[in-house]
Amino acid sequence: MARYRVTIRYGNSGKRYEVLDVEAATLREALLRAAEEFPPEAESTADLVEVRVQAEPEAREYLG
Repeated sequence: MARYRVTIRYGNSGKRYEVLDVEAATLREALLRAAEEFPPEAESTADLVEVRVQAEPEAREYLG
């Protein structure tokens, strides 16, 4: 299973962010899990959701 990071932007006057980490076999499954965990306070004002695969720390490439 892969790990996904879900970021939800919401709020009217000042934007807030909710970050969820989910484990799923596919991106579609990650989206379904994110929908299940979607915070109620964000439902009416959310305007952006981003889902990214999280790289394992040892697999990350660093430029320097």
